[in-house]
Amino acid sequence: MMPFSIRTFRVRSLPLRPAGFPSQLLLWLFLLGWTPLLAVAQPTVAYRITISAPGDDEARVEMTIRNLDGRETLDVALPAWTPGSYEILNHARHLFELTAQGPDGQPLLLRRRDKQTWRVRCAGQSTVILRYGLLCDRQSVDSNWLGPDYGQLAGAATLLYVPDGRHWPATLAFNLPQGWQAALPLPRRADQSYTAESYDALIDAPMVVGKLTRLDISVRNKPIAIVTTRLPRDPAGLQKAVTTIVETYADLMGGLPFEQYMFQYLPFADEDDERLEGLEHANGTLINYAPEDLLDQPQAKNWLVVTAHEFFHAWNVKRLKPREFADYALDRELYTPQLWFAEGVTEYYAWRGLRRAGLISAADFDEAIHSALTYLANNPAAGQVSLAEASIGTWLTGTSSFEDIPLDYYRKGFIVGLLLDIEIRTRTSNARGLDDLMRQLMQDFPPDSQGYRHEDLVATAGKLAGTDMEGWFRRYVEGTDELPLETAMNHMGMAMLVEPMTELDFGFELEATPAGLEIVGIEPDSPAGESDLEEGDLLRTVAGKPVRSEADFAAVLSTLQPQKAVKLTVLREKRPLTVTLTPEVITTLDVAVGPLPNPTPAQKALRVALRGE
Repeated sequence: MMPFSIRTFRVRSLPLRPAGFPSQLLLWLFLLGWTPLLAVAQPTVAYRITISAPGDDEARVEMTIRNLDGRETLDVALPAWTPGSYEILNHARHLFELTAQGPDGQPLLLRRRDKQTWRVRCAGQSTVILRYGLLCDRQSVDSNWLGPDYGQLAGAATLLYVPDGRHWPATLAFNLPQGWQAALPLPRRADQSYTAESYDALIDAPMVVGKLTRLDISVRNKPIAIVTTRLPRDPAGLQKAVTTIVETYADLMGGLPFEQYMFQYLPFADEDDERLEGLEHANGTLINYAPEDLLDQPQAKNWLVVTAHEFFHAWNVKRLKPREFADYALDRELYTPQLWFAEGVTEYYAWRGLRRAGLISAADFDEAIHSALTYLANNPAAGQVSLAEASIGTWLTGTSSFEDIPLDYYRKGFIVGLLLDIEIRTRTSNARGLDDLMRQLMQDFPPDSQGYRHEDLVATAGKLAGTDMEGWFRRYVEGTDELPLETAMNHMGMAMLVEPMTELDFGFELEATPAGLEIVGIEPDSPAGESDLEEGDLLRTVAGKPVRSEADFAAVLSTLQPQKAVKLTVLREKRPLTVTLTPEVITTLDVAVGPLPNPTPAQKALRVALRGE
């Protein structure tokens, strides 16, 4: 586009109109020359989020849409789910007091169309202003929560959008309590507002607010921010761990795919919460953790794994996308059979990347394999539900309820990712592996492409392996064939040992309280469920031995004999009660892995490539 200047269109430079020259033609020529200046400006959206006071669990949002195109009606909606968290959350249930008005302050008619969409009768107005409130009481990486000192807001749960205007540029500003700050991975303007090229880019930036601490590092000339709620006891250790993780994956993938990145670490406010969860974004991640002092332990494996997992998503799923994710649907489920690759293979790379970085030991890597294999060995669904089906079925329970999901595609995807790596390396004498597949897919399916399909994974893997891989994927990804674990482990110079483990179970759950061990849950079809025990009972003795802690209970349990009745004494409303139970015998399989003592050169080379020595 050529720049305009006033001199170009000076009136005196136009020749005089000859007699008889059609005035309509002159007007047409004049308007043709000025067309770029008369073009209608693209609509823009400006958001402002207001949090009135610390501890207020409600936020107010103002959304101003400018340069509208003269339409009679305008639809606005709130997403039904948060991208990256595959669960219908119906965010609109937390929205209240929605109003609409024109630029003159006059109210505009507003009607609800469905559970998450509203229609505004704007009658040709060029500007529409919407205001609404949000209840922020669910602390999870996909939702909104506000506390007395800090809070977190997910864009999809917070910001209305225009369904046919998701490409419109947007800005975001905050009104916060005194002493509070906002932090999100977006460019910030001089007026402290943030800018995004589209609605999708805007909601891909997690928002944290409150009394925040920020640590800044630079990796390969890219700014990396670490945002926390307080200064960790070992800030240098945290910075070093994050730097090492970023450098490791930059080496692996051939550079960093972003201009800036932000790690946001916020503790769960509930002291009893034991979760550790994160959500990936293109230029950052929000991680909720517990206990609160985990911030002071940057060497803790669970801390490192969630950090590495979410960071590797900057490539896998945020830029290298399944075809179904090339254009997000926000009002309904978005099904793809590739979540095993997006999440399970990312979990594999979390552990393998940390091992490659030297942040965990080879034994730690082996333990991760052991844990996943033991889960599969004791889960009947592993032989009944394929990875592709599990990827789609996650919408039935959601990613926040993995205990209810038939097959965890994270853990099986981790193992299948390992097996795929071994398969490619075995077929190419360790010349190529999964790293080459990831880099090739990134090259063939860049962020602005249509995304990859299952067939593309199969074809690219086969091309790298030099042989057809269709049968392998058909058996172990689309099908439920027994995984070739022993063969794969042997190629890697590793051995598997499967051992049955038996334990006794009464069918109740215990919780340590100041008054003693309290029965807090009873399984209906269990020995406890068929007895006179009740929730709230305080356990006092088992087989005549006093129990005052969970360690006491575990010690006594280990001495009991299968199929023999046991007397338990409990305290109910300060009165003793004795019940007799026969604990149920539960048998599980434990799948241990470890290195072979005398590997061949090929086995040793493969083992070193995947897990080091």
